[in-house]
Amino acid sequence: MTTKYTSTAQQRGYKTLKTLFGHEVIGITSNNLATCLGSSNDRVFKDLKNLEEAGLAEQLPNKNWRISPLLGREAIKILNNINESRQRFDELTARYGAI
Repeated sequence: MTTKYTSTAQQRGYKTLKTLFGHEVIGITSNNLATCLGSSNDRVFKDLKNLEEAGLAEQLPNKNWRISPLLGREAIKILNNINESRQRFDELTARYGAI
């Protein structure tokens, strides 16, 4: 949905970020990303450099790109929080009786 509050460049960057998921080990080339996204190599490279500057993507020694480890660590925080909430819910259920 496009509104006056959305930015085409930002949306393209987010799509680039989402496309990096699944390429954490050997990464993906910027050319392959451009093909996947139906975008130009220059635009994808610019998006990748912006993601890198934000700490969300990194270029590997083989010149491929991947999600930065920072995102993996943040995802683990989310999962840990969900697990803690589940444990609290299970404790409350045990204290108050099965639902």
